[in-house]
Amino acid sequence: MKKIYLLSAVALLSLTACNDFEDQFHIGDQITDVKKDLPIVLEDGDYTAIANLAANKALAAQLDEQSGTTAYTDALKKLGTQKYFDNMITADQFLPAFINNKYPAADLGSTFKVTYNEYCGKSEYLADFDNMKGEYTLTADDYNTIWDGASTATYLTPSTENKIAAALKTAKADAKAGDIMVVNYSYSEFEPAGGGSQPESQYTKISDVIAGGVGTYTVKGKVPAVYSRGFLLYDGTGYILIYKTSDVKVGDEVAVSGTTTEYGGLQQYPTDGTEVSVLKAGNGTYTQPKAKTMGSAEFEAYANAPYVAYVTYTGKLTINGNYYNVAIDGTEKQGSLAYVPEGMVSADLNGKNVVVYGYTVGSASKGKYVNTMVTSVAEAASGAKMNGMRLAAASKANKSVVYKFDGTAWKTYTTSDAKVMAVQPAMYEAVGSTTIGKPANYLPQLLQQAYPFAADGQKVAVVYRKSATAMAVVEYTYSATEGWAESKVYKKETTTFANTENGYEAQISMYLNESLLGNEGGFVAYNINIGTLSYVWSNTAAYGWKASAFANKVNQAAESWLVSPALNMKKGKDPVISFEEALNFLGSNNLTDFIQVKVSTNFDGTDVKAATWEDVEFDPATRSAGDSWSFVTVGPASLAKYVGNTIHIAFVYKSTDEVAPTYEFKNIVVKERDAE
Repeated sequence: MKKIYLLSAVALLSLTACNDFEDQFHIGDQITDVKKDLPIVLEDGDYTAIANLAANKALAAQLDEQSGTTAYTDALKKLGTQKYFDNMITADQFLPAFINNKYPAADLGSTFKVTYNEYCGKSEYLADFDNMKGEYTLTADDYNTIWDGASTATYLTPSTENKIAAALKTAKADAKAGDIMVVNYSYSEFEPAGGGSQPESQYTKISDVIAGGVGTYTVKGKVPAVYSRGFLLYDGTGYILIYKTSDVKVGDEVAVSGTTTEYGGLQQYPTDGTEVSVLKAGNGTYTQPKAKTMGSAEFEAYANAPYVAYVTYTGKLTINGNYYNVAIDGTEKQGSLAYVPEGMVSADLNGKNVVVYGYTVGSASKGKYVNTMVTSVAEAASGAKMNGMRLAAASKANKSVVYKFDGTAWKTYTTSDAKVMAVQPAMYEAVGSTTIGKPANYLPQLLQQAYPFAADGQKVAVVYRKSATAMAVVEYTYSATEGWAESKVYKKETTTFANTENGYEAQISMYLNESLLGNEGGFVAYNINIGTLSYVWSNTAAYGWKASAFANKVNQAAESWLVSPALNMKKGKDPVISFEEALNFLGSNNLTDFIQVKVSTNFDGTDVKAATWEDVEFDPATRSAGDSWSFVTVGPASLAKYVGNTIHIAFVYKSTDEVAPTYEFKNIVVKERDAE
């Protein structure tokens, strides 16, 4: 170990007269401060600091002089507010001064991994909505044409929704390719008595079950809501609670048979003796009816005359273990969120005022609690009360869907980049207006109601009525920690800066250089199917990353992806990848059937199956033979086709119950190809 001796001030003074002091002691050589890949993650305030640095102001002025404008100086001033780098104020030009200011003593050779925000713009598909042409509400003539004499119903059902496209083409004969419209119409989950499917005689109407009292019945209906102990069933005539744990999901068509009991003032099917059959799986969605607003008076009256209805109320939420109670102003009665499904209600809402949407399913504790099967719970935002308002006049339409004309036919608008949702008529009623002038006050709560189980990173484009004559769209992204928020126009990037003789320079020639020996290198495992295994991938100090689905002397079928951190190749020229691999127990099988290396330019860090992946093409001669522990060097293989993008690299391990090879890789390098 190199030792550094500290001399007293007196001793140093006695040496100052010696001309060869440096030659004798070489103190400058011994005291070094070389940083190795020290991480720096920019905070919001750092962008203001970067904009105010004198060196950066001088750089912006120099660039202005070259361009003959003041554009760079003006853009630099905005950096502290926008909090991201863009094509004008770039990270590689304006971060060096910040690093130097933060670590002025760092010696040559020091490297820093800086994570920062970089402009990426809005999602490309949002440009489609430049052709938004407003909205269209189906007319009585449209319903007559759609039913074609089979019924006089002035609403659509699952069997007739597919005819909207034809009605829209007739109504909008002058439509051009790319035109987008929101179509409003009245909808029912059930076919009308005058046409469509007739209820089978073996099923009893739920309204008759309720009127008939406790007895043995078989009913059929759709599922509008679930909780952890059962679900609610609706057949167009009434609701009934099925108090039986099952795999039933919202939107499923279900048959239930058994002997009913009474609880909380309402009839229900109990756990014992009840049989549940899913007749038709739904898509996880259900068009909820208009919510009845419950205030203190409604809570007081509920215990004496309980009912099942879709309601909304606001109050202070208290979470105590498995109990979720909502205190209502003006009454001692409370809402009780019954058997809340995991993930439905965030623990962060404890102690806060919330807006509840759900179905009343009886009372408990001598009427003190109104049991509620929850469909959504969101914080009651300041200035955005979701109930207790004067509601707008109800519209006959209760469903809205976004359609796009492709030049030949109208089709529901979809994109692989996000879900697309039109604000529903009931949502306008909930906010007390036919328009939404301040979307940030309302749309996050509406999204919480519509997508109570959203995954982290989920994107939804919300189309809403901005004014009486104009529609608008805004994209929101869900965060597991922050909830729904408008999608940002920037994303996180990480670049390595090295202290060179020319100052700090962005190392765009080296994207990834990790031994992986006891170091994960930023790779993350995503298990698709690992059966009874606890894991497939493990990081080891001796062999790097190792994958195997052989456990307890048995091969197991598995699929697990190991994905690299994001690699920024936007300024690349001819990047290549190489690494060392070893493979055993493959037998005579093909390596690429079990081990694949893939690249994605659109992986969002959450769902590998939702991203687009392409195989990396390696020279087969460089790959492992598959029957020994000997490491071989794989590559270099070209990644040039991904220049201009930020990518992720995935190592995909697959196995069967017959073949479960052991795979190892280490010393991975992704860099610009060396000059010949």
